[in-house]
Amino acid sequence: MKRKCFYILILCMGVMLLASCNFFKKLIPFTGSSAQPAATQQEKSVTNTLALALGGTRSDTDLVTANVDLKLLDFVSEDTDLFSIMVPQGQTTFTDAKQAQIVPKQEGIGYVTAQVDGKEFTTTEITIPPQRLIQILFAEAQGELNAEASLDAEGQVKLTSVSVTGDALGSVIRNRIDLINEQENPGLFLANPDLYALNPSVSYYNEVIEANNGMIYQFSPLTPDDPTHDEYEGAAQRTNVKKSSLIAYDQAVLTAADIFNGSTKDPTDGAFGFYSPTPDQYTLLQDARDTEANELPAGCGTSDLNFPAFAPVQVLLLPGIAPSTVHEGIPSFVFVRMRPEQAPVVVDIP
Repeated sequence: MKRKCFYILILCMGVMLLASCNFFKKLIPFTGSSAQPAATQQEKSVTNTLALALGGTRSDTDLVTANVDLKLLDFVSEDTDLFSIMVPQGQTTFTDAKQAQIVPKQEGIGYVTAQVDGKEFTTTEITIPPQRLIQILFAEAQGELNAEASLDAEGQVKLTSVSVTGDALGSVIRNRIDLINEQENPGLFLANPDLYALNPSVSYYNEVIEANNGMIYQFSPLTPDDPTHDEYEGAAQRTNVKKSSLIAYDQAVLTAADIFNGSTKDPTDGAFGFYSPTPDQYTLLQDARDTEANELPAGCGTSDLNFPAFAPVQVLLLPGIAPSTVHEGIPSFVFVRMRPEQAPVVVDIP
C-alpha cells in the first residue's frame, strides 16, 4: 500500500504542479519594500544557546561568554568534530577575554562547557543547522523574515528574534521528515532513500529540501529557472548575500537552528505543504472557511489530488503569518495538512 501511494503521489504531483501554480512557489523575490502592514514581531529566551552556520554568521554572534570574577577560565567540549573553540581575536587567553569564539566545522548539535577555576560553570548548546535549511527559508520567505525580525538599537537582528512565518515554513519541512520516518518511505516526498539516510539527521533535511524526480522540485527555489533560485544558491555563504538582505539571512539562521534542534513548536499542527495564494484563490479559501465547506473549491490552489497519500487534506489559514509582499490584503502563505474526520476543509485555527 505504501508503494502504491508513492507512485500515485509522483504522478499526481507531476500533473498538478505543471498544470497549475507551482505548489511551493513564491511569486517573486523580495525587492526591499512592501505596502503591507507591519508583520508580527516576537522574541524568546535564548539562555545558554548559540546558533551558528557553516555559511557564516554575524561576527558578534559566535561567542560563548562567562562574565564572572575568576582566576582561570577554560572552555571544553566533546563535540570538537563539529566546531573549534578559539580564543577571540585580540585576546591571549580565555581568562582575559571571558569568552570563547566558536568556529563551526560541520552541521550538527553539540555542547560547550565553561570551566571556572577548574569547576563546571555553564554549558551552552551549539546548533549548526543544515545550511540548505537556512537557504530555503531565506529564498522562500526573504521579505517575511525581513519584516518579522526583531532588531536591536544598531539595526541588527536580536538573538532572541522569532519569525512566525519562518517557523511555520520550517515546521513543514520537519513534518515531512517525521512522516517519512513514521512510514519508512522517503519516496513520499520524492526523496532519494540512499541520500536521505546518508548522514542523519542533517541528510534528512538536505534530501527533503532538494528532492525532485528529474523535472519537478518540491520547493520552487530549487528550480533553476525560478526567480528565487539565485537567492537560494547565494545563501550558501553569508558573504554572497547582498547587504539589504542580511537581516533576512541572519533571521533564517536563528529560525533554522530552532527548527533543527526541536525547540520550535510546530505552529501549523502537522502541515506538510504550503503555497502562496493569489487573491482569487484566497477569496475562495475564505468563502470555504466561512461556510464550513466539506469540499475544497476548484481553483483554490490545492486539492486532494496533489497529496493522495494524505487525502483528504485541509487548508490552514494560519493567524499571524506575514502579509504577502506581492498582493495586498492576503497572507504570504497558506498551509496544507491532513483533514481530521468531519472537519471543514478550510480553517484558521491551528
